[in-house]
Amino acid sequence: MNGDRRKVGDALDADGPGPSDSSTWSLFRDWCAATDQSALPADPCSLARFLDAHPAGASTQRRRIAVIDRVHRRGGLAEPGHTVTVRLALNDRRREKAASVRTAAAAIIEEVPVDGWPSGLFGRRDAMILTLLASGMTPTEITVLRRGDISVDSDDLVISGDHRIPGNLFGGRPAHRPVEIYRRWAEIQSTLDRAGSTRMVADTLDPNRAPAAKPCPPPKVVPAARASEPLLVRIDRWGHTPWAPDPLTRISASVLARAHLTRQPPTHRGHITEPGADRETGVLASVPDDVVLDKCYYAYGTAARRNAHERLSDMGERLEEVESRIDALLRQLDAIAGGERE
Repeated sequence: MNGDRRKVGDALDADGPGPSDSSTWSLFRDWCAATDQSALPADPCSLARFLDAHPAGASTQRRRIAVIDRVHRRGGLAEPGHTVTVRLALNDRRREKAASVRTAAAAIIEEVPVDGWPSGLFGRRDAMILTLLASGMTPTEITVLRRGDISVDSDDLVISGDHRIPGNLFGGRPAHRPVEIYRRWAEIQSTLDRAGSTRMVADTLDPNRAPAAKPCPPPKVVPAARASEPLLVRIDRWGHTPWAPDPLTRISASVLARAHLTRQPPTHRGHITEPGADRETGVLASVPDDVVLDKCYYAYGTAARRNAHERLSDMGERLEEVESRIDALLRQLDAIAGGERE
């Protein structure tokens, strides 16, 4: 405790605080001690409860958060005030907007498709967008989320370790609990991890698929190699996602959410068009009967393409280096030729 107090004193003295800053930290530390909470480091939920237990004007609350954040920053710790939980606790307008989105989304969430190609693909992603917005997050916050930022705790969805989305966000309907909405989208991402084929994703979304054909449920923990990939990705009109996943933009997330909330969701073509397919029917040329494909050929092919993508990612820089060396050699030849002429 004495070490913590010295660290706190150093943190406050470094910025030349007034008496009110010291009293703010003392008030927070005493409240944490009384409620058996950790003051350093402080949990964002604890900070939100502290603000709720000590009501004040917006400017006073912001100053309190700034003081507590500064103590953590000087101590090399994560700042609890820079979280969705605390921002919601502080901003009345933001809470009201989240409540409005939540009410509207609860009325239409059942209309967002979760099966069928390609409507189910877009629907599962868009349902995830609506869930995050209804929980109080902003389009900017949700579009920077990574797959590793999401975890499941019983019936609740936890974002970035501090923002908790309750299971009853949209009421008591099991199929539309945040955890189920997340798992449906995670199933798509898990399928894309194994093989980025629209055919396989379409099979996953087929509402008439036999029970034996259903894919295994997504893992509880996102693979470490995928944890840094964006949670929400761009999908083109044919249902393809980039090999190197591109995050959805803030504007796109806002437009999609508004379209659903105003009951004007975008429509998508209902068949797959791939290279070699008939443009009208989308049907691929049949495979000869004497060709037997390994059951893992999709995985092998996509792994090879992903490996090629990674190995050739710096090809542009390599070509520029070669061109620079060629230019240098040409200049040397010109200098030699010019010297000989003299």
